Amino acid sequence: MKPILIMLACAGVLLAAHQTSAQSSTKFPTTCKSSVARAVKPLPKLEYDCPESGNDSDDKILKLPDRLKALTDIEKELASFTDPAWWQADVLDLGACDLHGSAGPLTEEERNKLGSGDYSFQVLGNHQARLVILPDPCYQTGYSGSVIFLLVRQGNHVAVTKVVDGYYSRVDNSIDIDYATLNGRQIIEVSGANSFPPSVEKHFFEIDASGHAVPLKIFREGKTLTNHIYSSMLMAEPKDLGLPPSASELNIIRAHRLAPSFSAYEQDENGAVVNESQRFHRTIYHWNGKFYVPGK
Repeated sequence: MKPILIMLACAGVLLAAHQTSAQSSTKFPTTCKSSVARAVKPLPKLEYDCPESGNDSDDKILKLPDRLKALTDIEKELASFTDPAWWQADVLDLGACDLHGSAGPLTEEERNKLGSGDYSFQVLGNHQARLVILPDPCYQTGYSGSVIFLLVRQGNHVAVTKVVDGYYSRVDNSIDIDYATLNGRQIIEVSGANSFPPSVEKHFFEIDASGHAVPLKIFREGKTLTNHIYSSMLMAEPKDLGLPPSASELNIIRAHRLAPSFSAYEQDENGAVVNESQRFHRTIYHWNGKFYVPGK
């Protein structure tokens, strides 16, 4: 059991270090602006009756009729998020106002919470496409179980798509969004991370003419194509393991374009990539013009 605990601790430290590094380069708001306070719109809550079994890790929860109906109602409510002021406000400013509750300077405690990662951001993205992350009251409640929606703004219309359901992680603020273009098509990357097992995962979508997200199946796994890709976490910088800087886990979008190749890893006792007591097998995926193919 000890090696697993060490691995978990190392992964937690690495993720915390990564988050701290990202936060140190981010300028967090110190005030809730009046214009943003007026634009804040309360997010809907996912509410349904939890099963009596008390087993919050049962995937059957995700298919409960009451839950599915609640998700449909939420999609309709999110479609009403058409206020231009909400879309024009930066997501960090929206978080600051949500935390403070009204216009005005944030307290020292609130500023520390915002900058330390203790505040859970529920809205991510830019002025045209945003993720809304809603906690699940019954599923994986100890690990931030949630459902993720993508909102795409098209003029006065907002298209809503449920992109990831049943997400959970031991890591706070582990969800992220990135964007790319492919032959004029808008691509959305939704990523997540976990510390047990230490891993990263990404889902890819294409925005169709209606503004909805359609799974973009660009990863070949065996004989099938999928929009989801997974990798073990190296728990070190690539250069420290003798790898190119671009060989970090699932480094797929670069400068808003799909990379010509990227790396994924899996723990393997015979793997050539060594980080102290851990060995990893590295798979390099190459773009063939239509999808990524894993190298041999």
